[in-house]
Amino acid sequence: MSDIAGEASGLPGKRSRKRDSLLLMGTIKAAGDYVRETQPIRIRNLSSTGLMAVSSAEYDLGAIVEIGIKGIGLVAGEVVWVRDGKMGITFQETIDPLRARRQVAPGDDEHLRKIVDIGRIRRPGLKID
Repeated sequence: MSDIAGEASGLPGKRSRKRDSLLLMGTIKAAGDYVRETQPIRIRNLSSTGLMAVSSAEYDLGAIVEIGIKGIGLVAGEVVWVRDGKMGITFQETIDPLRARRQVAPGDDEHLRKIVDIGRIRRPGLKID
């Protein structure tokens, strides 16, 4: 069986990188696949070099995928194992897994920005003497 972190410690089934057990929502899409839509995934373990995810979408071993992780962005990786609706993915480049745990600052979400100055709004047709 392949190592999720992508760096074998010399012992089968052992990982050399620290994993963070968590539950994050993310997205997955096969790289270059313009037919299949982006699918949601539940990220259960995350390290700097890979992750374990639960998904209803099925990918073959060796498939190159793009994973969307809030706080990190899109990460390219390779599916290294698949079993019972779960999959292990090794990233092509290392990430900082702690960024996925950081809360997004209120000003970071563009769709939540203040659009108008409330102090300048008045009811139409209201005459002020």
